[in-house]
Amino acid sequence: MSEHYLKDAQARFEARIEELMKSRKQLHDLREKFVKKFTPESIKKMPIELYAIGNKEVGRGENFCYILERKLGDLGSIVGATAFKFGVYYGKTSSDPVKKYRFTKKFGPTHQEAYEEVKKELLNILKAGKEEDLNEIVKNRLSPMFKGKVLSTYYPERYLNIFSNDHLKHYLTHLNIDTPELIKADPVIKREALVKFKNQDAVMRNWSLDLFSTFLDSEYPGKPISHGQKESNQDPLRDYRKPEFPVNPQPEWIDLEITSPNFTNFSGHKGSRNSNPDYEKEARILKRLGNRGEKIVFELEKNRLSNEGRKNLAEKIEIAEYDHLGYDIKSFEENGEPRYIEVKTTRSKVGNASFFLSINELNKAKELQNYYVYVVFEILSKRPKVWKIKNPFRPENKNVVKTPINFRVSINAQKSYN
Repeated sequence: MSEHYLKDAQARFEARIEELMKSRKQLHDLREKFVKKFTPESIKKMPIELYAIGNKEVGRGENFCYILERKLGDLGSIVGATAFKFGVYYGKTSSDPVKKYRFTKKFGPTHQEAYEEVKKELLNILKAGKEEDLNEIVKNRLSPMFKGKVLSTYYPERYLNIFSNDHLKHYLTHLNIDTPELIKADPVIKREALVKFKNQDAVMRNWSLDLFSTFLDSEYPGKPISHGQKESNQDPLRDYRKPEFPVNPQPEWIDLEITSPNFTNFSGHKGSRNSNPDYEKEARILKRLGNRGEKIVFELEKNRLSNEGRKNLAEKIEIAEYDHLGYDIKSFEENGEPRYIEVKTTRSKVGNASFFLSINELNKAKELQNYYVYVVFEILSKRPKVWKIKNPFRPENKNVVKTPINFRVSINAQKSYN
């Protein structure tokens, strides 16, 4: 996650909140009406006709599953999975055109027996949700999407209304709070991690969970890119779309050797000699990639020290909080000596490394003992490659070429009386 892009998105979103709350009031009123109608006491007595979706002759679209899926769909969609997610429904299948009650066999041998078991699980999830018993919520036999929808409907300020496991993984990844364990975890646990992230943020902790999910969907990081939108070199918006980071990447170390530069076609920038590089655009792209590279290096360093038997040092590794420090990560050698790491990230395949370096970063590289540059190649692949370079600026490595491209300009001015 780039803090800059997150805060920028939050500022845009806060300007929309009042309008959003007005536009969604009808939905929230309908949710409250639903909860008052379908209380645990009424669910115990609820006949199958008032539960199962699909029977247009009975219930007239006012039954439990229909309202949850369709009328309250804008408070978190569960459309997409088949109606079997409800445990029991009324309808036909691709192999049987006869309309009748269908059911998931794990709940019982007949539709009526299955329905009684579904009701028990529905009451259990409401009880576990009220008690915030995550173990019982995970163990509950209702389908994951339906379970999540029920929880967020009855307890909207406690349980997040995002149900697609792919979307949950997408948001965790782009917010840089993913771990291999979390990606494999139950959707209930993934939602808990996102709620924790929200509540720890100075701006978002004041938002409702519904506003937070709307923010994730519409502002930052946005829904996953559909197949038809996948990046291509011909896409005119390629450099403006958010990058699609793979879930649970498996980075690996690589060894490269710094060689003499080839000045034949050297311009300090990809492209022809006559090209007009857009350095601001490049900086914008790299900023989107940089934080992901830092997280990958952070995890690699933790694993390196843990594998060397220094878990105590691995727990002390930290990502720099301020740019003026001149490095991105403070890690350690096996003997406890600090290792200062500047991370540079690129989408390019392994090869020549070209990156921006601020004057502050260069000065710190010359000042700090045990300074490294880690270059992360192929950041958008499932297997990013990380090249570890011992400080190439102290002493100066003649094969490392630095090209100045920006100047800070200050001009004093006063009113002219001529």
